[in-house]
Amino acid sequence: MGKGRLLALLLVILPCSAMALQHSSFDPVTSSQAKAAEEQIEALKDEVKPDGTNTEVYTTEQLNRIIEDQMLFSVVHDHDRCQFTPDIEDRARLVKIPAFMFAWGDMLINGVCVTKDQDLGLDYMKKAAQSAYAPALERLSFYYENGYFVAKNRKLSERYMHTSAVLGSKTGRLGWADMLIRGFGSPSMYEEAYSWLYHSNYTDEYSRLKQQYLEKELQKRMPPNVVARDQEFAYDY
Repeated sequence: MGKGRLLALLLVILPCSAMALQHSSFDPVTSSQAKAAEEQIEALKDEVKPDGTNTEVYTTEQLNRIIEDQMLFSVVHDHDRCQFTPDIEDRARLVKIPAFMFAWGDMLINGVCVTKDQDLGLDYMKKAAQSAYAPALERLSFYYENGYFVAKNRKLSERYMHTSAVLGSKTGRLGWADMLIRGFGSPSMYEEAYSWLYHSNYTDEYSRLKQQYLEKELQKRMPPNVVARDQEFAYDY
């Protein structure tokens, strides 16, 4: 699915008022500033430290994997000791890459490697969601269901999580199946959610156990012939 279609999907299912963003405390970023930041990031990739080791900033692909595996803080703070915090900020604030907007927002909300600023962090989380970034939608769903940093909104939480699952987030698909068995959504959505889980590969033990539990719970709610059909069909996820 192309980016244009993803954004169209978001615009259809998410109320405009829910996507309204708070004003950033930073000055507006010009195109020349963004270009300069991109050039600086490229230069960092080839930089060599005094001890002879390379300075390796995160690529978008690497950061996506770190976020999907829910390892952001352990990698950024514990392993890399916050050394790439300025790079994450630049790519979030100046270049506006969705994965980095999510990371920067999460770091601000939780005060990881930076001074805690929950309002600004939520602003960046919403910007990442507006760019159709699935992990941001999954996180906002959690916030809206539980009333963290925002007013509780069950319907909006449901829409955010389902959209995250549609966009391919494995965490979002676990979250969506969990919401279904807790009474969100409708029975017509069970088959879709079951298919996503059955044909997904989770590597960590917790996610595998949760996947197995949710599959069994969804099976109880579906006719056996539907379950068998989904197990035999090879979906292109």
